Amino acid sequence: MPDEQGIKPEPQDVLDTGRAGGTYAYQWRMFDQWCRKSERQSLPASPPDVSAYIEARLSAGASPSTVRVIAFAIARVHLDAGHSNPCAGEIAQKIAGMNESQGSVPQRSLPLDLDAYLAIREAAHQPRPSRGGHLESEDTARERGAFDVAAIGLMRDARLRVMEATQVRWADLEHAPDGSGRVAIRDTDGLSEPDYRFVSADTMSLLAEIRGGSGDDERIITLQPRQLTTRIGAAARQAGLGEGYSAESPRLGMIADLESTGVALLGAHVRNALSWVAGPPKE
Repeated sequence: MPDEQGIKPEPQDVLDTGRAGGTYAYQWRMFDQWCRKSERQSLPASPPDVSAYIEARLSAGASPSTVRVIAFAIARVHLDAGHSNPCAGEIAQKIAGMNESQGSVPQRSLPLDLDAYLAIREAAHQPRPSRGGHLESEDTARERGAFDVAAIGLMRDARLRVMEATQVRWADLEHAPDGSGRVAIRDTDGLSEPDYRFVSADTMSLLAEIRGGSGDDERIITLQPRQLTTRIGAAARQAGLGEGYSAESPRLGMIADLESTGVALLGAHVRNALSWVAGPPKE
């Protein structure tokens, strides 16, 4: 939309401010460059051209989550520039159909892959409407967003199931010299040896930001499973990813990311490759 002086912002400016940031700006630049190379117009773009671009990205291996981010970025630039949304109608239905085709995962949860996670991180700290319809304060939004990003990061890195995620305590988190860490996943009976999962340095830093004065015996993720699903679903919608994301989505997303890079999920082999249980993997 035009600013107070009646000047329309450039597409890059639109995506570098507000709830959309670097991830969306990157996707817009990719679309704009593709249009230039193929001698098409990016703004306003025609629905057939957008559809052709999405097909090209899918052929190159883009995931449904990435396609949603692409469509959101293109739509945002067009609407803020006063144009109609070229991603509406058939394209929106096609994207919804991609999600439905993934209904084989538990409870139809969509995988929250790296692109989806980055989109959530871009939008997480922006105020949302509360249940009563009032907009969150900026301080509340920052606190809620920091928790969301850290919790989802931990659930992705350690491939945590919902019940595992809601039982992990701060004492289960161990630090490595390089800034990364591992988290101990314990059986409910407490008799078996814990299963250690890798946690990236980035996620360890995010967790440190939200710990505050929490004691070792306190849970890291203080929500119940149903609340966690609601929270992750809201974060996905705020990032323009739409419906279909639950508390199972971070784990499914990391599995999808690993499979896309050729990493086989084979129990102990993965723990040796991704954890620092006892030094480098043994032959």
